[in-house]
Amino acid sequence: MIGKIRQKLTELSQAESKSGWLYDQWKWRYFHYQHQQQAQLNLAWDREHGVETAGELQLDAAGVPQADVARGNGVYRPLTEKLFRAAIASIGIDAAKFTFVDIGSGKGKVLFMAADLPFKHIVGIEYAAGLHEVAVRNVASYRSAAQKCRSIEPVHADALTHALPDGPLVLFIFNALAKEIMRGLLKKLDHDATAPRPLILIYTNLRNVAEVGDVFNGLQNLYEIRRVRNYVVIGNDAGRAMAA
Repeated sequence: MIGKIRQKLTELSQAESKSGWLYDQWKWRYFHYQHQQQAQLNLAWDREHGVETAGELQLDAAGVPQADVARGNGVYRPLTEKLFRAAIASIGIDAAKFTFVDIGSGKGKVLFMAADLPFKHIVGIEYAAGLHEVAVRNVASYRSAAQKCRSIEPVHADALTHALPDGPLVLFIFNALAKEIMRGLLKKLDHDATAPRPLILIYTNLRNVAEVGDVFNGLQNLYEIRRVRNYVVIGNDAGRAMAA
Protein backbone atom coordinates (compact mmCIF):
# COMPACT_ATOMS: atom_id res chain seq x y z
CA MET A 1 0.00 0.00 0.00
CA ILE A 2 2.76 2.46 0.96
CA GLY A 3 4.64 1.55 -2.20
CA LYS A 4 1.58 2.32 -4.34
CA ILE A 5 1.10 5.68 -2.61
CA ARG A 6 4.73 6.58 -3.25
CA GLN A 7 4.38 5.55 -6.90
CA LYS A 8 1.30 7.75 -7.33
CA LEU A 9 3.00 10.70 -5.66
CA THR A 10 5.97 10.27 -7.99
CA GLU A 11 3.64 10.15 -11.02
CA LEU A 12 1.91 13.31 -9.82
CA SER A 13 5.18 15.14 -9.30
CA GLN A 14 6.38 14.20 -12.79
CA ALA A 15 3.11 15.01 -14.57
CA GLU A 16 3.23 18.01 -16.91
CA SER A 17 -0.33 18.93 -15.90
CA LYS A 18 -1.12 18.20 -12.26
CA SER A 19 -4.82 18.94 -12.73
CA GLY A 20 -4.93 16.72 -15.83
CA TRP A 21 -3.28 13.86 -13.95
CA LEU A 22 -5.73 14.19 -11.05
CA TYR A 23 -8.67 14.27 -13.45
CA ASP A 24 -7.46 11.11 -15.20
CA GLN A 25 -7.09 9.35 -11.84
CA TRP A 26 -10.63 10.32 -10.84
CA LYS A 27 -12.00 9.33 -14.26
CA TRP A 28 -10.55 5.81 -14.14
CA ARG A 29 -11.58 5.26 -10.53
CA TYR A 30 -15.11 6.35 -11.37
CA PHE A 31 -15.16 4.06 -14.43
CA HIS A 32 -13.96 1.16 -12.25
CA TYR A 33 -16.75 1.87 -9.75
CA GLN A 34 -19.37 1.95 -12.53
CA HIS A 35 -17.91 -1.23 -14.01
CA GLN A 36 -18.35 -3.06 -10.70
CA GLN A 37 -21.94 -1.86 -10.42
CA GLN A 38 -22.68 -2.90 -14.01
CA ALA A 39 -21.26 -6.38 -13.44
CA GLN A 40 -24.16 -7.17 -11.14
CA LEU A 41 -26.67 -5.88 -13.70
CA ASN A 42 -25.04 -8.05 -16.37
CA LEU A 43 -25.42 -11.15 -14.20
CA ALA A 44 -29.07 -10.31 -13.52
CA TRP A 45 -29.67 -9.87 -17.27
CA ASP A 46 -28.19 -13.31 -17.93
CA ARG A 47 -30.37 -14.95 -15.27
CA GLU A 48 -33.48 -13.31 -16.71
CA HIS A 49 -32.74 -14.48 -20.26
CA GLY A 50 -31.22 -17.90 -19.64
CA VAL A 51 -27.80 -17.15 -21.13
CA GLU A 52 -24.16 -16.70 -20.11
CA THR A 53 -22.71 -13.42 -21.37
CA ALA A 54 -21.51 -11.65 -18.20
CA GLY A 55 -17.97 -11.39 -16.89
CA GLU A 56 -14.67 -10.77 -18.64
CA LEU A 57 -12.39 -13.15 -20.50
CA GLN A 58 -8.94 -12.68 -22.01
CA LEU A 59 -9.06 -13.35 -25.75
CA ASP A 60 -6.17 -15.83 -25.66
CA ALA A 61 -8.28 -17.90 -23.27
CA ALA A 62 -11.15 -17.72 -25.77
CA GLY A 63 -9.29 -19.43 -28.58
CA VAL A 64 -7.52 -16.46 -30.20
CA PRO A 65 -3.89 -17.29 -31.07
CA GLN A 66 -1.45 -15.19 -29.07
CA ALA A 67 -0.14 -13.64 -32.29
CA ASP A 68 -3.65 -12.38 -33.11
CA VAL A 69 -4.70 -11.07 -29.68
CA ALA A 70 -3.53 -7.57 -30.67
CA ARG A 71 -6.20 -7.51 -33.40
CA GLY A 72 -8.74 -6.72 -30.69
CA ASN A 73 -8.76 -4.96 -27.35
CA GLY A 74 -7.42 -8.07 -25.61
CA VAL A 75 -10.43 -8.85 -23.44
CA TYR A 76 -14.07 -9.81 -23.85
CA ARG A 77 -16.65 -7.93 -21.82
CA PRO A 78 -20.39 -7.47 -22.43
CA LEU A 79 -21.97 -4.20 -23.50
CA THR A 80 -24.35 -2.49 -21.09
CA GLU A 81 -28.01 -2.55 -21.99
CA LYS A 82 -28.33 1.20 -21.34
CA LEU A 83 -25.64 2.12 -23.87
CA PHE A 84 -26.99 -0.26 -26.51
CA ARG A 85 -30.53 1.12 -26.18
CA ALA A 86 -29.31 4.71 -26.43
CA ALA A 87 -27.15 4.04 -29.48
CA ILE A 88 -29.74 2.06 -31.41
CA ALA A 89 -32.52 4.53 -30.57
CA SER A 90 -30.41 7.39 -31.92
CA ILE A 91 -30.67 6.19 -35.52
CA GLY A 92 -34.48 6.05 -35.50
CA ILE A 93 -34.79 3.55 -38.34
CA ASP A 94 -37.56 1.17 -39.37
CA ALA A 95 -35.73 -1.95 -38.19
CA ALA A 96 -37.93 -4.25 -40.28
CA LYS A 97 -36.15 -2.98 -43.39
CA PHE A 98 -32.65 -3.84 -42.12
CA THR A 99 -30.38 -6.75 -41.32
CA PHE A 100 -28.38 -6.20 -38.12
CA VAL A 101 -24.73 -7.31 -37.98
CA ASP A 102 -22.66 -7.24 -34.79
CA ILE A 103 -18.92 -7.29 -35.55
CA GLY A 104 -17.02 -8.86 -32.67
CA SER A 105 -20.22 -10.32 -31.27
CA GLY A 106 -18.62 -12.22 -28.39
CA LYS A 107 -21.10 -14.37 -26.50
CA GLY A 108 -24.08 -12.78 -28.23
CA LYS A 109 -25.54 -10.23 -25.82
CA VAL A 110 -25.83 -7.48 -28.44
CA LEU A 111 -27.57 -9.95 -30.77
CA PHE A 112 -30.19 -10.66 -28.14
CA MET A 113 -30.75 -7.01 -27.31
CA ALA A 114 -31.13 -6.29 -31.03
CA ALA A 115 -33.74 -9.06 -31.21
CA ASP A 116 -36.12 -6.84 -29.26
CA LEU A 117 -36.44 -4.93 -32.54
CA PRO A 118 -38.06 -6.43 -35.66
CA PHE A 119 -34.91 -6.72 -37.78
CA LYS A 120 -35.21 -8.98 -40.82
CA HIS A 121 -32.20 -11.00 -39.71
CA ILE A 122 -29.48 -10.70 -37.03
CA VAL A 123 -25.89 -11.86 -37.60
CA GLY A 124 -22.99 -11.96 -35.16
CA ILE A 125 -19.45 -12.21 -36.55
CA GLU A 126 -16.91 -13.41 -33.97
CA TYR A 127 -13.23 -14.24 -34.48
CA ALA A 128 -12.66 -16.03 -31.14
CA ALA A 129 -13.74 -19.67 -31.36
CA GLY A 130 -14.42 -19.94 -27.63
CA LEU A 131 -16.73 -16.94 -27.60
CA HIS A 132 -18.52 -18.12 -30.73
CA GLU A 133 -19.20 -21.51 -29.16
CA VAL A 134 -20.80 -19.85 -26.13
CA ALA A 135 -22.89 -17.64 -28.44
CA VAL A 136 -24.23 -20.72 -30.27
CA ARG A 137 -25.30 -22.24 -26.94
CA ASN A 138 -26.84 -18.94 -25.87
CA VAL A 139 -28.93 -18.68 -29.05
CA ALA A 140 -30.40 -22.08 -28.21
CA SER A 141 -31.24 -21.14 -24.60
CA TYR A 142 -32.17 -17.44 -24.93
CA ARG A 143 -35.66 -16.46 -23.79
CA SER A 144 -37.41 -13.08 -23.79
CA ALA A 145 -41.04 -12.02 -23.93
CA ALA A 146 -39.93 -8.88 -25.79
CA GLN A 147 -38.20 -10.74 -28.64
CA LYS A 148 -39.35 -9.61 -32.10
CA CYS A 149 -36.65 -11.11 -34.33
CA ARG A 150 -36.04 -14.86 -34.07
CA SER A 151 -33.63 -15.15 -36.98
CA ILE A 152 -30.30 -14.97 -35.10
CA GLU A 153 -27.15 -16.37 -36.68
CA PRO A 154 -23.77 -16.47 -34.89
CA VAL A 155 -20.88 -16.85 -37.37
CA HIS A 156 -17.27 -17.81 -36.59
CA ALA A 157 -15.33 -15.67 -39.08
CA ASP A 158 -12.92 -12.79 -39.67
CA ALA A 159 -14.93 -9.60 -40.22
CA LEU A 160 -12.24 -8.26 -42.56
CA THR A 161 -12.85 -11.04 -45.06
CA HIS A 162 -16.35 -12.34 -44.31
CA ALA A 163 -18.99 -11.27 -46.85
CA LEU A 164 -21.74 -9.12 -45.40
CA PRO A 165 -25.42 -9.95 -46.01
CA ASP A 166 -27.26 -8.34 -48.90
CA GLY A 167 -29.70 -5.50 -48.46
CA PRO A 168 -29.87 -2.58 -46.00
CA LEU A 169 -27.50 -3.05 -43.06
CA VAL A 170 -27.00 -1.78 -39.54
CA LEU A 171 -23.48 -2.68 -38.45
CA PHE A 172 -22.58 -2.56 -34.76
CA ILE A 173 -19.12 -2.59 -33.16
CA PHE A 174 -18.54 -2.52 -29.41
CA ASN A 175 -14.86 -1.58 -29.09
CA ALA A 176 -13.92 -4.95 -30.55
CA LEU A 177 -11.02 -4.05 -32.84
CA ALA A 178 -7.57 -2.53 -32.51
CA LYS A 179 -7.23 0.85 -34.24
CA GLU A 180 -5.37 -0.44 -37.30
CA ILE A 181 -7.83 -3.33 -37.75
CA MET A 182 -10.75 -0.96 -37.27
CA ARG A 183 -9.28 1.34 -39.92
CA GLY A 184 -8.89 -1.58 -42.32
CA LEU A 185 -12.51 -2.57 -41.83
CA LEU A 186 -13.70 1.01 -42.32
CA LYS A 187 -11.78 1.28 -45.58
CA LYS A 188 -13.44 -1.94 -46.79
CA LEU A 189 -16.86 -0.65 -45.78
CA ASP A 190 -16.15 2.74 -47.33
CA HIS A 191 -15.47 1.04 -50.66
CA ASP A 192 -18.67 -1.01 -50.36
CA ALA A 193 -20.67 2.06 -49.33
CA THR A 194 -20.82 3.26 -52.95
CA ALA A 195 -23.58 0.69 -53.52
CA PRO A 196 -27.12 2.10 -53.38
CA ARG A 197 -28.15 0.03 -50.37
CA PRO A 198 -28.40 1.84 -47.00
CA LEU A 199 -25.44 1.23 -44.70
CA ILE A 200 -25.27 2.49 -41.10
CA LEU A 201 -22.48 1.72 -38.63
CA ILE A 202 -22.64 2.30 -34.87
CA TYR A 203 -19.39 2.20 -32.88
CA THR A 204 -19.66 2.15 -29.07
CA ASN A 205 -17.13 2.46 -26.25
CA LEU A 206 -17.91 2.23 -22.52
CA ARG A 207 -15.38 4.97 -21.75
CA ASN A 208 -15.11 7.34 -24.74
CA VAL A 209 -15.20 6.88 -28.51
CA ALA A 210 -12.21 9.23 -28.71
CA GLU A 211 -10.06 6.26 -27.63
CA VAL A 212 -10.25 4.86 -31.16
CA GLY A 213 -8.50 7.97 -32.46
CA ASP A 214 -8.89 9.31 -35.98
CA VAL A 215 -9.99 6.07 -37.68
CA PHE A 216 -13.17 7.73 -38.98
CA ASN A 217 -11.27 10.53 -40.73
CA GLY A 218 -10.76 10.59 -44.49
CA LEU A 219 -13.60 8.26 -45.48
CA GLN A 220 -15.07 9.08 -48.88
CA ASN A 221 -18.52 7.48 -48.82
CA LEU A 222 -19.32 7.15 -45.11
CA TYR A 223 -20.29 10.29 -43.22
CA GLU A 224 -20.74 11.06 -39.55
CA ILE A 225 -24.40 11.18 -38.56
CA ARG A 226 -24.11 11.54 -34.79
CA ARG A 227 -21.38 11.53 -32.13
CA VAL A 228 -21.60 11.63 -28.34
CA ARG A 229 -19.13 10.47 -25.70
CA ASN A 230 -19.96 6.76 -25.86
CA TYR A 231 -21.00 6.16 -29.47
CA VAL A 232 -20.59 7.46 -32.99
CA VAL A 233 -22.87 6.75 -35.95
CA ILE A 234 -21.74 6.88 -39.57
CA GLY A 235 -23.51 5.98 -42.80
CA ASN A 236 -23.55 6.26 -46.55
CA ASP A 237 -25.95 8.59 -48.35
CA ALA A 238 -28.73 6.01 -48.44
CA GLY A 239 -28.19 5.19 -44.76
CA ARG A 240 -28.25 8.83 -43.71
CA ALA A 241 -31.52 9.29 -45.57
CA MET A 242 -33.16 6.51 -43.54
CA ALA A 243 -31.73 7.49 -40.13
CA ALA A 244 -33.45 9.97 -37.85
